Amino acid sequence: MEQRNVKPQYRRLNFALLGVATPRDLMRDKSQTPFNIGTAIELQGFQLHEVRALALGLEGKVADPTAVMEEILAWTGGQPFLTQKLCQLVADSSADRSFCSVEQVVRSQVLENWEFQDEPEHLRTIRDRILRNQSTVGRLLGLYQQILEHHEIVADGSPEQMELRLTGLVVEHQGKLKVYNRICQSVFDFQWVEQKFSELRPYAGAIVNWIASDAQNEAFSTARTTITRGTGLGLGKSLSNKDFQFLVASQNAAKQQTQVALEATEQASQLLAAARQKAKKDVLSQRLHWGWIPILTLAVTLPILLLRFGGLLQGLEWNVLDRFFQWRSLEPPDTRIAVVSFNESDLAKVGGWPINDRVLAETLTKIKSQKPQAIGLDIYRNFPVEPGHQALAQLFESTPNLFGIEKAVGTRIPPPPELGQLDRVGIADQVQDADGKVRRALLAVDEDSYSLAARLALHYLTEKKVDFKRLDEDRALLGKTILHRFEGNDGGYVRTQSGGYQILLNFRGPQKSFPTYSLQQVLKGAIPAHTFRDRIVLIGTTADSLNDIFYTPYSGGLFHAPEPMAGVTLHANIVSQLLSAALNGRPGLQTWTDPLECIWIVAWAGFGAAIGWRLKSSRAIAFCSILTGGVLLGGCFAIFLGGWWLPVVPSLLALLGTAAALPITASKQRDKLLFQRTVSGLLEGAPHYPTATRIAFEYLKQSETKENQAWIEQHANAQGNATK
Repeated sequence: MEQRNVKPQYRRLNFALLGVATPRDLMRDKSQTPFNIGTAIELQGFQLHEVRALALGLEGKVADPTAVMEEILAWTGGQPFLTQKLCQLVADSSADRSFCSVEQVVRSQVLENWEFQDEPEHLRTIRDRILRNQSTVGRLLGLYQQILEHHEIVADGSPEQMELRLTGLVVEHQGKLKVYNRICQSVFDFQWVEQKFSELRPYAGAIVNWIASDAQNEAFSTARTTITRGTGLGLGKSLSNKDFQFLVASQNAAKQQTQVALEATEQASQLLAAARQKAKKDVLSQRLHWGWIPILTLAVTLPILLLRFGGLLQGLEWNVLDRFFQWRSLEPPDTRIAVVSFNESDLAKVGGWPINDRVLAETLTKIKSQKPQAIGLDIYRNFPVEPGHQALAQLFESTPNLFGIEKAVGTRIPPPPELGQLDRVGIADQVQDADGKVRRALLAVDEDSYSLAARLALHYLTEKKVDFKRLDEDRALLGKTILHRFEGNDGGYVRTQSGGYQILLNFRGPQKSFPTYSLQQVLKGAIPAHTFRDRIVLIGTTADSLNDIFYTPYSGGLFHAPEPMAGVTLHANIVSQLLSAALNGRPGLQTWTDPLECIWIVAWAGFGAAIGWRLKSSRAIAFCSILTGGVLLGGCFAIFLGGWWLPVVPSLLALLGTAAALPITASKQRDKLLFQRTVSGLLEGAPHYPTATRIAFEYLKQSETKENQAWIEQHANAQGNATK
């Protein structure tokens, strides 16, 4: 632009900037010069004679283009953009034969959902120009509201009127300001103005009442919160003078009310603190009624019993039983029993598995020569393994105290034919629990099928003149001891299969609890003479490769891998248990009846409740509960050493459960009583300090449960009605 003076050819270029502004907006520096560099140009809307070109576009599409154009101008007021847009909408409607009238087009395609149909944007621009400046929006809305109320107002050229004119919503005509056209008036109507005012004035209802009451503070005293919130909004939005007067008056009233509220709040805090202190003093001196002891005892015990009878505690009770076996000191080895085992080294030297009949016959001959009381062959031998079968068969027939095995449960494995014909066979099946461990002994499947251990023990005891007598289906007399048949719910078991004649195993111990010799020691004659004399000799394999192993209570531990027990050692334990019971009175493993066990569990639950009732300190309750739990565990272990298996896990759960439940219940009862006494204390002061009492109740509600809040509300309302 500066080079136009030195280069004449640049003077051929002219620039025109089109936009909406006031001359004042074009001042270079309003603080230094009052002169404008721009000149305002007033643009008027289209007249009918100026839109003949647009009317030509309607020819052939509407019946009377001139009449339609007059109706379009009646809606747009000649506003250029809206006039052209409406002509286009009429033309499009005529093309698809949906045109009825200009009014129908305006209402359906312009006014209805106008914010979504305003494309290209025009009405939304007017809206945004009014609302974009937070400092002037209130005054613009107020000015526009006056125009709507009076249809027009005198144009005075004020900045607010100029700002409103620049939005395109109003126009100056003959010294008056009025709404530009019917479309704008339909969109930006009274309802729209009131909605925008309500968004600016959260105190809209209060200011109406205030004006109606001749600006008296009492008219809005009840709306203090709304007014206070609106104060900050109003002061920053340049609302009307009435708004400012109202907000100042509301602040003065709020200050007065705040002072009164502060005094009442301080008094409410004092009332609540005094009521709580008095209630706490009364409540802490009281102890929970002893009647809660039986209630909580039953409440805690019943679920535990349901868990137990549902089988959910069965595994835990088995684990405790296993720990008892492991904690118990090992008894001296049972010298009445000897074990001859085939280990991996033995199998390698005799040519692997199965051992041929000649080696087996030689082994049995050497054992037989020492005159044992009975020999148990814990090896399946239902077919010959040459060489040497004939010698082995003759040995079977000529040895009356030799017993073989068969498998009777599941897939049957027959015994050696020679021993089967002589009825010198015992079953080798073992009973495993759900966790894979053996804790029970199967002594017989029926009247004629006894286990190998039972066969050996009865043969030994017969030689010792010890009687065996069946007393009934569940009991048998064996020397000094009565054998009790295992039932499905004995001890920690729940609905366990109890077929045949089973007993609970009271193990003597692992393999080292029985004198054990290898096959090579026997074959080489490395065993002293008379080693097997008058003993029961069990012959079996301990080689891992043959997998004749079982898991028992001795197989588990916290700090080492499970160690299985060989089948021959398991047979030795069963034999030892039967011999020791008959000859030495060594107790087996017995259990109480279900009713007696329930009484035992309930008793420990009651003991735990008594601890929780007697002691007040949580630390003391925890220490005493743990100590008592240790006494329970130690007592049950001591009783186990005497041959009884008592329920430990449910008893311990009942003890600890009631010991914890009772102080929790006592705390809840104290809290409930403390709350009730506090409310009562506040109600006593309500007639003298009604406002402070109501505030104190509100404070109390904030720290209470929903149930207590409802209770406070009920009693506070009742007290309020009584006061009235």
